Amino acid sequence: MKKQIFTFLLAVLSAGCAVAAPRDSELFEPVEKDPKRCVGILPPGVKTIACIAPGSYPGSKSHKAGLELLRQAGYRVKIMPHTFVRQEDVAQAPLAGRLSDFYQAWNDPEVDMIFCVRGGRGSEQVMDNIDWKKLKHRPGLYFQGYSDITIIVNALLAKGNGHPIAGPMAGGLPGLTADSLDAMRKIHHGKTLGPVKVKTLVPGDCQGLALAGLLRRFVVLTGKDYLPERKGRIIFIEDVRVSPKVIRENLNLLLEKKFFDGAAGVVFCHFIRSGSKKEIAAVLKEIAPKLGVPVYMGYPFGHAPKSYSIDFTRKVVIKNGTVTFPAVK
Repeated sequence: MKKQIFTFLLAVLSAGCAVAAPRDSELFEPVEKDPKRCVGILPPGVKTIACIAPGSYPGSKSHKAGLELLRQAGYRVKIMPHTFVRQEDVAQAPLAGRLSDFYQAWNDPEVDMIFCVRGGRGSEQVMDNIDWKKLKHRPGLYFQGYSDITIIVNALLAKGNGHPIAGPMAGGLPGLTADSLDAMRKIHHGKTLGPVKVKTLVPGDCQGLALAGLLRRFVVLTGKDYLPERKGRIIFIEDVRVSPKVIRENLNLLLEKKFFDGAAGVVFCHFIRSGSKKEIAAVLKEIAPKLGVPVYMGYPFGHAPKSYSIDFTRKVVIKNGTVTFPAVK
């Protein structure tokens, strides 16, 4: 039987056919070829960017295309030594290499911002093994990523080091919508973003500093000593490739862990490739009243071409069913 299966697969490949690999949920079809579309998207004063891959291996052409867009935008891009290194049996660089890249990027005095190339899986391993004493105290060092990078940006907030931002990574830049890039500029330059209309699940106006991340990674964080304080914050939550059943289970786990206690509000964002919109909405409506805070849904953040960046130091105001990041005075 094994021989027959092998013969069949060989015949299929010989005919020029192949089984399609799952599409990377962080990558999108390029929307335009303007080489200058990323000009000014990063904070004022950022000249040199260190690019790392603390999670999975960035093996797509889009990852390198995103790095090129940053260069064409006028930024000096330093690619850390293990960013494009891959172990033979694992789709990521060795842990020692990823840790080394993190230290090197963080402690380089020329680096103004660390920009992740992709997420995937591996950030938890890096944060569990990092020696925080090896990181210089750099509260002004910008660090951007989302998805699996949820682990890192939230750990930085908990440790009081760096300037964490949940937002698109280098690989996603070629496929981001124009308004997503404009939103990134506004967030990074302290300008007003919004008001953005959202759907009310539990009514109530609220305001507070932002917090954001992937639902399943928030569950992981509840078991870590680098879980950040949520008191007074508005929590933005997204996820990808999970069933409505798993979304329900994970939200209930966060409730059991008292994750939402003290929060000012909760905003559900993109839940991409996770079932029908109707099924997902039903789960969110079911869970929302249990959170004990104003709850909304439909903010554009997460695994989609339209994804707005969220700076953890920025104030959020939710009023009359809209979300606004007021200008920084």
